[in-house]
Amino acid sequence: MKEINRLNDLFVRYLIGIEGDEDILENIVNAVLNDAGFESVGNLEILNPYNLPENENLKESIAPKVGRRLDVKAKTKDGKKVLVEIQLVGNNNFIKRILYYIAKNIASELKESDLYINISQMISISFINFNLDIGSETDMKREHKCLTFADINNPSLRLDDFQIHFIEIKRFEEILKNASTNDYLKNKILSWIDFFTTKDLEKDINKLVGGNTIMSKVIDKYKRFVADEKEMSAYNERDTFLYGQAAMLQYEREAGKKEGMEIGFQQGIEKGIERGEINKAKDIALNLKNMNMSNENISRITGLSIDEIKKL
Repeated sequence: MKEINRLNDLFVRYLIGIEGDEDILENIVNAVLNDAGFESVGNLEILNPYNLPENENLKESIAPKVGRRLDVKAKTKDGKKVLVEIQLVGNNNFIKRILYYIAKNIASELKESDLYINISQMISISFINFNLDIGSETDMKREHKCLTFADINNPSLRLDDFQIHFIEIKRFEEILKNASTNDYLKNKILSWIDFFTTKDLEKDINKLVGGNTIMSKVIDKYKRFVADEKEMSAYNERDTFLYGQAAMLQYEREAGKKEGMEIGFQQGIEKGIERGEINKAKDIALNLKNMNMSNENISRITGLSIDEIKKL
C-alpha cells in the first residue's frame, strides 16, 4: 500500500471534510470528546465541505496564508460549532491563534443587532505535531490538553461554552507502543493517532479496524486518495509547501539561537532573524526550486520576487 504523510492537512480535509462522510468526522470528534470525559455529538453538518478545484488557481487554494486556514468546520443539530485542524509545526503561540479563530467565529455569527444569547458553544480540536510547554511538568506530559472556563478555587465549577482540545501527537508514541486492540476499543483516539502516524499502514489494518470499525471506511477512502492522480498532485504541492514552512521556522530558530549566544537569547532571536532574513529566504528558495516547486509558490513562501528567484 502506498504511504503518504497522513497528517498532511489537505489529506485530512479530504478524509473528514466531504459531505456524505460525516460519520468519519463524527467518529474522530467523539473520540476526542470522550477521551476528555465529554458526551458525544451527532448529526454533524460540514460547513466548509472539501472541494478540490480543477483550475489554474489550484495551488492558491491549497496553500493558504498563515493564520487564514481552518481544516474543517461543522455544526451539530442543536447549534454547537466544531472546529478541527491539523498543525504540523509551531510553539506555545499557537494557543493564541486558536483563541483568535474562536473569537472570529463568534464575531462572524452575530450581527450588531443580534442577541449575545445566540452565541453557539464552540468546540475547538487541534491535532498538533509538536509539544506545548504549558503548566506544570505533569501538565506538559499530558498528551491531550483540554481547556475550558473554570473557577480557580473549584475547577469542577466550569463553563463548557468553549472547549479547546490540543491533541499532542508526539506524546502518544509511548502509549501506542504497548496499545492493544482492546485499548483502541476503549479509547478510539488511539486508533486515530495510530492511523495518522504508523509507518506501515498495511501491517496495522487489522488492529485499527478491530479497535474502531470506522477505520474500514477510513482506509478505503485513503486508498482512493492515493490512487487519484489529481488528489496526489495537489497533495504533493501542499506537502512541498509545508516543507518550506517548516524549513523557514527551523532556520529562524537556528539563526536566533546563534545570535542569542552573543547578545542575549531574546534579543538574539530578533536580531538573528533580522540579519539572516535575506540569506535564509534565498537558501530556502533554492532548496524549493530544486524540488521543482513553482516560482509563484516559492515567492509566496519566502517573500522573494519572482525575478530574484529566477536568478538563483
